[in-house]
Amino acid sequence: MPAQGDNWSSEAYQHSASFVPKLATKIVQWLDPQDGDAILDVGCGDGVLTLEIARSRKLNHIIGIDSSPSMIDSAQRTGGDERIPALFFVRDANTLASWDHPQSFSFDKAFSNAALHWILRPPSSRSSFIRNIHNLLKPNGTFAFEMGGLGNVSELRCALLMAVARRVGLEKAQEVDPWFFPDEEWVTDIMEREVGGWKVEKVEREWRPTTADQGGVEGWIRLMGKQFFEALPEEEREACIKEVLSSIPTDIKRYSGDVADYIDHQVEMASQLLKDALSKAPWIPDSIRPRPPPPEPPKLIALPASAYEKVQDWVSRHKILTGVVVLTTSVVVYRTYKSSRYARKSRRAKRARNGGRAEVVVLAGSPTLPLTRSLSLDLERKGFVVFVVCNTIEDEMMVQNLARPDIKPLTIDITDPPSAGASIERFAHYLQDRHTPVPNAKSYHLTLKAVLLIPSLAYQTSPIATIPPSSFADLFNTHLLHPILTIQAFLPLLTAKLGTPSSPERPSPKVLVFTPSIISSINPPFHAPEATVCSALSAFTEVLAAELRPLSIPVTHIQLGTFDFQGFTPEKGHQTSTRPPGYQQGLIMAPAENAETLAWPESARHAYGRNYVQQSASAIAIGRIRGLKGSSLRSLHNAVFDVIDGSNTSGVVRIGLGASVYGFVGRWVPRGLVSWMMGIRRVDELASWSSSSGGNSPRPGSAGSSSGSMGGVHEYVSVPVGDLPGGADVWREG
Repeated sequence: MPAQGDNWSSEAYQHSASFVPKLATKIVQWLDPQDGDAILDVGCGDGVLTLEIARSRKLNHIIGIDSSPSMIDSAQRTGGDERIPALFFVRDANTLASWDHPQSFSFDKAFSNAALHWILRPPSSRSSFIRNIHNLLKPNGTFAFEMGGLGNVSELRCALLMAVARRVGLEKAQEVDPWFFPDEEWVTDIMEREVGGWKVEKVEREWRPTTADQGGVEGWIRLMGKQFFEALPEEEREACIKEVLSSIPTDIKRYSGDVADYIDHQVEMASQLLKDALSKAPWIPDSIRPRPPPPEPPKLIALPASAYEKVQDWVSRHKILTGVVVLTTSVVVYRTYKSSRYARKSRRAKRARNGGRAEVVVLAGSPTLPLTRSLSLDLERKGFVVFVVCNTIEDEMMVQNLARPDIKPLTIDITDPPSAGASIERFAHYLQDRHTPVPNAKSYHLTLKAVLLIPSLAYQTSPIATIPPSSFADLFNTHLLHPILTIQAFLPLLTAKLGTPSSPERPSPKVLVFTPSIISSINPPFHAPEATVCSALSAFTEVLAAELRPLSIPVTHIQLGTFDFQGFTPEKGHQTSTRPPGYQQGLIMAPAENAETLAWPESARHAYGRNYVQQSASAIAIGRIRGLKGSSLRSLHNAVFDVIDGSNTSGVVRIGLGASVYGFVGRWVPRGLVSWMMGIRRVDELASWSSSSGGNSPRPGSAGSSSGSMGGVHEYVSVPVGDLPGGADVWREG
């Protein structure tokens, strides 16, 4: 019994648990007390069973021990007759090793009734208790005990644990749980193997429904569960007891049903046995003889299902999931097959019969752009004759420095229409002339396969309020009007039939327009120049495609994502070109430095500065996906070749890291969420209005900066040579 204080009351025990000694018939039979025995009763309680055994035999003596002073006091009062050799002592059963008991000899037998599930609760004392009992017994002594087994009072115990745990936590509730209910295997193992010296002759676990005493279930809970409730504050104990009592009827009803089912089953079995006996009795007339039971049907042997049958059963029970798995697997297999076949495809330009290069591609893009250089080198390597449109002598020198005989400059001054027309005419004559790769070889005509329009990819990032009107004009001239005028200059060549009337029909050339797609897909803050120009170029490409479609001239819009141009961009320490602050080199290259917000007016810095700096550092603003450098240029080169040779006839081709992802984001994700992901946050306080907030001097290109009267204002804004690809002015003053 527990040694911490006295948790027992003999009056409460006799009121709510007096059935305990009455249920000890079997344990007394196993103990088998004989005259002259010396017996030890461990956990004797109020001594009722101890005295009953003492009166039944002429014992040498019987000693009862219990840790409860209240129980021992009641036992001593009950057994006051000196003729009964029974003695009772207050003793914790877990301290038997230090017990100097009054008898100078050992015990013949020891027993314990309904106490060991309390005594063995501390795990550290279990082996020592069994060992101490062994030491107190004579050789070949007997130890018989009855205790709660595994599953004992499980409903009441669970109700107590849950009610207390809701107030002090499950860990604390388990700590104050006073019971230990083992199974038969544990008892045999600890006595024979762990402690040793014992021979377990008989052990069993029986189901023994017990009727509550006079105190009812509530009295039993208050007495036996006292240690549970002592873990609670005084004011919460009654509420906890009521909660336990309220949860018990459900369990009792369930177990009452189990008992009824058990009894019905046993009665049915007994009646069946009786019918069988009567049906075979010869003295019963046939008219009233019970009919024998019908023969049992043959037993079916269930064979284990094969793997195929298991899979078939699983599929029949998970049809939707199976459909998703099949669809996903099919898509993955198809895309893998298509990707592997796409990678293995041989991509070479057609050659003349004598082996000479017969197909021409024109790249209308500045040779300073990594994209132009990358495409020109790849197309030349695939067997095309590549012409790169040049506006200045510097551009021509850059093309010649590539040192590739089949990459040639095509000088066209777009800003001078007569000169541009003459250049196009000379190029048309070049295509109509007959060519030979080597002397004395058979001549052939060149075929124009495609014109690739590559606009400039340098765009300013800044709030709209800080961009001067002249910068917008410069931007539209260099990034929008220049590409439009370039393709306009080539349209007569594209729509004309080259060669003599008797020459065979040649396939129509293709037009490919390249634009960055990430920023124009999501239109984020501070990217008005790029979003405006790219959207305008996209609309221009759609209109151009609609006009050329009746002429069987396909137009393809190549929407670019992010690419790794390492090897085509100069190292940081050896860059020769410079860009104004706030420009970034397109969305397919590394970002430029953030704009110098200190150069903005004070009101603009206050309104836009923090958000501008935050979005400049975001992956979305520079068209990247964090952790990835960009797509390989091979994917771009393959996509361009497939459009040129007619394998891909789509009007729009998205290629590059982020092109499809940002297209989806721009179509379906709310703009506010995109801005939040870029670091854009609400500005709670705006700067006060000041007449000098815009600066003391007008911005370049504003009305205040124009010279002369209204009649002297220029019709177009002149763009400095250094800011333009090729260094030429798009518009000249009239």
